[in-house]
Amino acid sequence: MVEDGPAPRLEKAAWRRDLRLRILAVALIPLLIAVSLLAGYFTQRQIEVGWTALSDQGQAMTRRLAEAAAFDLVAGNRLYVKRLLDYELSNGDCLSIGIADQTGRWWLVNGRATLLPASAAVGAERAWKSGDLIYFTRPIRLGGSAEQDPYLAAGVARPGSVIGQVTVLLNAESVTATRHHILLVSLSLALSMLVLTGWLAWRLSQRLSQPLRAVIAAVRGIAQGNLGRRVAAVSPGELGELERGINHMAGILERHAGELERRIDEATAELRAQKQTAEAAVLARSRFLAAASHDLRQPMHALTLLLSALKEKLPRATGEASEVLRLVENIEASAHAMASLLNALLDLSRLDAGVVVARPLCFPVSAVLLRLANQYGPLAQEKGLRLKIHDSRLAAYNDPVLLERILGNLIANAIRYTEHGRIVVGLRRVQQEWLRFEVWDSGRGIPEAYRERIFEEYFQLENPERGRDKGLGLGLAIVRRLGQLIGSPVEVRSTVGKGSCFSLRVMRCEPVPATAASEPFAAMTPKAGTVTVPMVAFIDDDETILEAMTAIFGQWGIDLAVGTRASQVRDELMELGRRPDAILSDYRLPEGRTGIEAIAALRGAFGRDIPAALITGDTAAATIQAITASGLPVLHKPLKPAALRAFVNHMLSRGKARSGG
Repeated sequence: MVEDGPAPRLEKAAWRRDLRLRILAVALIPLLIAVSLLAGYFTQRQIEVGWTALSDQGQAMTRRLAEAAAFDLVAGNRLYVKRLLDYELSNGDCLSIGIADQTGRWWLVNGRATLLPASAAVGAERAWKSGDLIYFTRPIRLGGSAEQDPYLAAGVARPGSVIGQVTVLLNAESVTATRHHILLVSLSLALSMLVLTGWLAWRLSQRLSQPLRAVIAAVRGIAQGNLGRRVAAVSPGELGELERGINHMAGILERHAGELERRIDEATAELRAQKQTAEAAVLARSRFLAAASHDLRQPMHALTLLLSALKEKLPRATGEASEVLRLVENIEASAHAMASLLNALLDLSRLDAGVVVARPLCFPVSAVLLRLANQYGPLAQEKGLRLKIHDSRLAAYNDPVLLERILGNLIANAIRYTEHGRIVVGLRRVQQEWLRFEVWDSGRGIPEAYRERIFEEYFQLENPERGRDKGLGLGLAIVRRLGQLIGSPVEVRSTVGKGSCFSLRVMRCEPVPATAASEPFAAMTPKAGTVTVPMVAFIDDDETILEAMTAIFGQWGIDLAVGTRASQVRDELMELGRRPDAILSDYRLPEGRTGIEAIAALRGAFGRDIPAALITGDTAAATIQAITASGLPVLHKPLKPAALRAFVNHMLSRGKARSGG
């Protein structure tokens, strides 16, 4: 599938770098700058010429008037001077002319007198501007000799002395009008040139941009997956070469895309076939594992029990008998190692195959903790350790079966790697919606560098020689997979030399109300010694296991009523006139019956307070869910005889305590 992400970016670039705008800018901007500079230059030039001409005119006028009015000013001949001023005012640029006497008072003013100052500064020749008005002043001096001028001869004035001043006021509106006219002409000319140049540039840009826009549209279409898009290759020169190159590229891409699509279809069909094959293999594997989980553990369980019974029958002597006992013990150790490996491999295989499915529900954690105490308390006592499991009234929302398996593996791992001290199991509230289960031990601890590797398959920190008595290195690998399956990853904290803590968080829920049938949390220390021989009812569908259990229970001093059906055991107990002190039953029985039904039948016949437990080698999810719903303790095949004996003693002591014995 071809993504169309680059299209908006291409569109944005087209708006920013439009070819027509660039051509117009290249053509018009330099022209606009040139026209502006030329218009400004010629306008300024014409204004300077106008100001120069107006200044020359004012200076010439003041010079003529100063020379012509000198004698008449002294003689007081106003009429002649007025005619002279009238003549000068006939010039359209002259607004006012004034002649002042020697004291600065106006002697004669012609034109707009209000524009002249109140008095004149006699003796100064100067020019200045005031808005659109220009003022010119020039002193009036007497010239000639005393012989020719009667006023000079009479001593009225001295030659060259200042006797007055002439002031001329000119209008500069002509210069301003000239400037406006030049600006208007320049702007008109510039606009005409810009329009003409813009039109030519637009035509040129159209001829260039239309083919390029067609190329851009074709490239955009190709980028969006339309590989059949083409552009008409009609332009000459380099544009035509670009158009032909785009078409050639599109053709190559189309061919490659078709080939790639064909290969993808073939690969998809192959993957689909492989997926179907894999799914069929997984289904077959799941069915095999479901069957193997029970059928393979049955003979291993029987073998373990028979070896234990055989070892008990061998005499404790020297020589050949001692050698036979040693061989039996070696066979028993090998059988135990093989059983452990089989259990771990089957569990890992089921997890990897996706057969195990989490089924969360709200359940009281007390029942889980009680079953863990019953199952692992005897193992801890056998090794000389104290197992302390704190009871709780809280309820958790998770899969109780898988959670119990995780905690069981962690407890078993702690028992295996702790030499002395105790193991503590409990839970803590985390905020308001979470619980954290914790398993503490007093073992050697785990260095920080190995706290991740301990969850790898077959990795054992303290077993480089692969001793069979230290496990196989699969327990924590199973724990990690189960934790991921239920959404509660397992965390580890450890201090070398002091011990470790494994923990996982689960969600809290409202606790389930307790029922009258619920059992209190029991102590795990079995009571030694009994007055009468205890009777245990045992049901299993395998004759070999029945024989092995009969032999081994006989060696323990416990009577055993056995059968493949609950009715057989019930009839045997009726004939003996005995009430069973405990009931053990395999989960899978003949004719589709279950151990839950068998225990219920025997309890219905002899008493509902008889301690009972299930034994199974089946780890299917449906089986485990049914066992959990029944509330019965469960032991998983193959069982170690010592663990079975400790558990049976615990059941018998609990039953005796209930009966008040």
